[in-house]
Amino acid sequence: MSHEGKPVIGEHNLGESARKQLEEARRDPRLDRGRGASVADFWAAIEEAERVRMLGIWGLYELQRSLENEEAKLGVSRDDPNLDDSVTRRLQAAWERAELARSDHEAGHAGLNAQCLVSQVSALDALVEEFAPAMREIQVAMIADQMTKKAAEEHPEAAAALSPEVHAKIGEVVRKQLANMLPKLKSLKNKGAQRYEKLLAGVGLAAPADRQIPQDLDQAIAEMGALRDALVHRSARIDAKALSDAPSLRWAEGELVRLSDDDYRTYSAAIRCYSEEVVFRSIRAWPEVTDKDGPNLANWKSYYRLGA
Repeated sequence: MSHEGKPVIGEHNLGESARKQLEEARRDPRLDRGRGASVADFWAAIEEAERVRMLGIWGLYELQRSLENEEAKLGVSRDDPNLDDSVTRRLQAAWERAELARSDHEAGHAGLNAQCLVSQVSALDALVEEFAPAMREIQVAMIADQMTKKAAEEHPEAAAALSPEVHAKIGEVVRKQLANMLPKLKSLKNKGAQRYEKLLAGVGLAAPADRQIPQDLDQAIAEMGALRDALVHRSARIDAKALSDAPSLRWAEGELVRLSDDDYRTYSAAIRCYSEEVVFRSIRAWPEVTDKDGPNLANWKSYYRLGA
């Protein structure tokens, strides 16, 4: 116990970031909100994927000591020739757990890296697919409000004669008509950043001329998309389409994808940096916002989570 009468170890020692991680692990924040919070949902999905991967790797470290821990718990040694059968079975099971964990860890826990990458690429897809239509709705609403306000200013007597309910209905009709007049938003296709940029362009959020996506970031986005498809649809085997979509992939056609920690850090950094850029574009025109508030695109490789 500490001098203050509180436990030395415990939740009271958590920092802000650690406390947030623990709270999100206890209850997913997405459970407490409905659809429409695309950016918040994206980050919740990213953090969940990172957390599951992190816990998996930590678990591998801990399980490697399973045999020693079981010996200490039972007060026996594996070298004792007089162990009874029940103890032997428990020690054998502990050895198997340890050996399995050691083998997966030494192999680079590619499965954990792959599962996390698939989840994060899917989260990026969902972000753009939800964010673009949401931005269009905001833009349409702003234009409709400006139109109805101008009409009311030009015809004040007619506007005054309308009830609030009729005003609301007129605004709704104008918004609907405007939305129907606009071109249909494109679906996610293509490779690299263009997979997302064409959809974003439909709502005025394409990469601006002075903040273009760096070539190596575009390459990483193309690679992670091709790898996601191979992992999900090709039993983790590289096919001709993957190499066509991302010629820079280091795997050959037919080769099994085994993602290293370095691979994971690179692709997760690409996802984090690019997603921040997408959201930043929506606020870049605000008077109080400068380019320093946006992600450093040239330094995108540093955007992996600390400890990943």
